[in-house]
Amino acid sequence: MRGLLPLLSLGSALTLAGTVNASGPTMPQVSAGLLECRGAFATGYGFGSTRKVQCEFRPSIGMNHYYSGTLDRVGLDFGVSDQGSMLWAVLATSPNLDPGALAGTYVGLSTGFALGPGFSANMLAAQDAGRQVTLQPLSISADSGLSLSFAGATLKLEPSATAPQ
Repeated sequence: MRGLLPLLSLGSALTLAGTVNASGPTMPQVSAGLLECRGAFATGYGFGSTRKVQCEFRPSIGMNHYYSGTLDRVGLDFGVSDQGSMLWAVLATSPNLDPGALAGTYVGLSTGFALGPGFSANMLAAQDAGRQVTLQPLSISADSGLSLSFAGATLKLEPSATAPQ
């Protein structure tokens, strides 16, 4: 029981830290839609990989927005993986988002494995903590291939005029 107390204290501190902003109170966030990114074929040589992504944002209100970018991983990243699919809930201060609102850089961790079919988790947050738009911190991905990864990740998104293929 004594070992549980520090963990509960840490969990409480992290919860409070996530709700307090040093620049003042944060605006409440609502679900603005879903962001799905599909990655191209990637090879990890042990120290990282780069994968091109095409993304579609399906907002709660309005027309779909399209993005292209890269997912860079640095760390333990071995193997070959086919096209992967990642899905995030998008949170914002308003459900009405302008086209291009998700453009930017998101950083965090990526971990996964595949032996044939496989799965990965990507925990990413906006590099600019003051942004009014954030990705749900955790996405679950479906991959296929032969791979193992535990790496730092950077997702860079730019607006794109075309729908992903």
